[in-house]
Amino acid sequence: MIASRSFTVANGSFRKLRLLSRKGFGQRGATQMAAIQMEFSSQTMVVGLGNHSMPNTRHSVGMAAVDRLCRHLKASWSKDGDCQGDVAIATLDSCQRFILLKPRLLMNINGRSVIKAARKYKVASSDIYLVHDDLDRAFGKLSIKEGGSAGGHNGVKSSTTALGTDIMPRLRIGIGRPTNQNAVIDYVLGGFSLSEKERLPHILEESTMKILNHVKKRTDKT
Repeated sequence: MIASRSFTVANGSFRKLRLLSRKGFGQRGATQMAAIQMEFSSQTMVVGLGNHSMPNTRHSVGMAAVDRLCRHLKASWSKDGDCQGDVAIATLDSCQRFILLKPRLLMNINGRSVIKAARKYKVASSDIYLVHDDLDRAFGKLSIKEGGSAGGHNGVKSSTTALGTDIMPRLRIGIGRPTNQNAVIDYVLGGFSLSEKERLPHILEESTMKILNHVKKRTDKT
């Protein structure tokens, strides 16, 4: 288990980073950006897939999970027009950089935001975690998949198409299937039931620790 106090926000460095991004990158800006990035031994981007305009639905549970991760890291969101999304940045032990992203787009074009953020923050596709809902898992069941097909998920498909690869690890959050298979669209775009809402905070906390532990294991291997 990773203690929350081990996470700190690198305010000074990232204030400078945001300032450079707003002004655009000339040669001087690019040099300063490179110097800032060299302070970190590794970096990970965690993307909460969903519909920005429908944040409290089952289909946007990935966004809720990344919101919880953001609070755990004591980071804060800011709108990033370059990436068409909301971005939060934090560090682990002053060397592991976390870039959190919530696209401000519809689910089926989330990939446009993901590729822009990956390019802007220079994150390798293998270091991008996609967090999303999964109809084929019981509500609350979590699993991490090491790349592979989109499995019918439009947000994942959009991201793999935009990045040109399917190697990104994914945290899949089970939402279960409705008994009426003709009601799938209404189900995923609908809100959680009362019993689901009671369980959701624990599930989101568990998702936070699952991501952090997985990132730590990967980092320890390198």
